[in-house]
Amino acid sequence: MSFASRGAMEILDELMQLTAKTMEKIDLGRQYEIIRELGKGTYGRVDLAIHKARGTKMALKFLRKKTTKQKNFLQEYCISHYLSTCPYIIGMYDIAFETEEHYVFAQEYAIAGDLFDIIPPQVGLSEHISKRCIYQVALALDYLHGHNLVHRDIKPENILIFDKECRKVKLSDFGMTRIAGTTEKRVSGTIPYTAPELCEMSKNCGFLVESSIDVWAFGILLFCMMTGNFPWEKALHFDPFYYQFLQWQRFKTAAVPSQWRRFTPYALKMFSKLLSIKPEKRCVIKDILWYFGKTWLGNNDSSEGDANTNGDMFVHNKPQALPFVNDDYLNNKKTNTSPSLSFSSCSSYEDAPKDNNSDPILGSPTIEICV
Repeated sequence: MSFASRGAMEILDELMQLTAKTMEKIDLGRQYEIIRELGKGTYGRVDLAIHKARGTKMALKFLRKKTTKQKNFLQEYCISHYLSTCPYIIGMYDIAFETEEHYVFAQEYAIAGDLFDIIPPQVGLSEHISKRCIYQVALALDYLHGHNLVHRDIKPENILIFDKECRKVKLSDFGMTRIAGTTEKRVSGTIPYTAPELCEMSKNCGFLVESSIDVWAFGILLFCMMTGNFPWEKALHFDPFYYQFLQWQRFKTAAVPSQWRRFTPYALKMFSKLLSIKPEKRCVIKDILWYFGKTWLGNNDSSEGDANTNGDMFVHNKPQALPFVNDDYLNNKKTNTSPSLSFSSCSSYEDAPKDNNSDPILGSPTIEICV
């Protein structure tokens, strides 16, 4: 059974109906010992809990019934469960239930938290750790896209880690995941990771969900990991950093923008494939695996960029000051994680002070844009 086959919506509906029939209302305290809160947001919260009968630690995701339709809960659970056989996607338990106030499902507990927590602002992770991490994310996305699904919310907060060296990382949070080719009327996600074709959408203009929006977000994620900054605040022409990038991409003779000069020619070529302005020209995720055999950081004038993998995990021949994390965002992050499938909250882009001499700092609240 695959979402890539004809009747994908019918398959998903069938899974949702089966889950709804077996879902029970339980007394939470009788079956689970709640250890602590892992995160919370407008959708609800995630708690670390121990299943009393099994003695197993797991993460329980609570979605408020007041703001989440049962259909949306079932969709997130069923898609997450369907994908969880992939070793690079967060594991799921056969546990979905409801309480008086919440819909709840159980997933694997990532002991080290999420990727955002280990990226040093304005510094970034080492090339070695970045490659180790992003390689696993690439395999997760390739699996997702191979099943005709689009994540739509790729960002560090949705990459769960099991150790600080990123030897084991998994993609999570499928609340906004949709079948490729379906139509959406609202642009949802986190603004700095949003592709330009979505940023430029007119009001009340629907769009087809395509994997190219994940490819763009993946490119931004990689830049953030390796620099501790965003390349720009918004992928719109009036953002000075994005405008410089746009000119560079359109007119190859233009100088490489300052925030990109730390990267080797091989890395810049990889970014140009991921961040192509035209969505139809973006590569598929697996196309960048070849670049893991090349050096990504170093002297940009060098014609050489081969990397010694030293037997690392990669099976194929192997990202100055920008928008950064501030205390307000760190406080906001602890209470606002990705939204559920409910599209009730809406915000719009707000004009920010323009300073061509400072770069966008890594850290941006999740924003949902009604269009």
